[in-house]
Amino acid sequence: MTQPTTDAVVVPEPPLAARARDIARRANLTLASTPETGAFLRTMAASKPGGRLLELGSQTGVGTGWMLDGMDEDATLTTIEQSPRIADACRKTFAGDPRVHVVTADATEWLETYDGPPFDLVFVDTTTAKFERRDLVYRHLTDGALFLADDLLPQPKWTDEHLPRVHRLREEIVREPDLVATLVDWASGLLVATYRRPSGD
Repeated sequence: MTQPTTDAVVVPEPPLAARARDIARRANLTLASTPETGAFLRTMAASKPGGRLLELGSQTGVGTGWMLDGMDEDATLTTIEQSPRIADACRKTFAGDPRVHVVTADATEWLETYDGPPFDLVFVDTTTAKFERRDLVYRHLTDGALFLADDLLPQPKWTDEHLPRVHRLREEIVREPDLVATLVDWASGLLVATYRRPSGD
């Protein structure tokens, strides 16, 4: 019997994600989600039909495009980008899709003031929310929501200060009482976790 190949099968990039990647490339922005991470986000988004999804750190919208490709027509996605120029480029890319709402804001400040309905999935791709203030994210999640993150394996672009943050997160995240977490050492290094709301909340 033929053994299955271990080579990665690349899912074709959705057109809007490809457009966002091209914008990032021309602007020399190097932090866009990889195609492997994008395929992961697409699958996770598809698990929340009719859900409210949140992305912290959209940049030009590569991850946004992948998530939208997995979402059904009743799901919605709020994506937060701090840079007005980059947020505007992202907003223009997705102007034709009413399911997505691009917000120009610092993600941490937005989390501190947001008072709308909770989210069923969050992709955390900003430094403070990922490494320092996950508590701000948790307060806006439904029971059973997915908490996703990437870039948790060493990469050449990392600074010397970044590596200890990642090591600390990897040690802490599997022990956090409000999460059932799995680290996936594939692609850029992925985290998938289910949020369990503490009893009494």
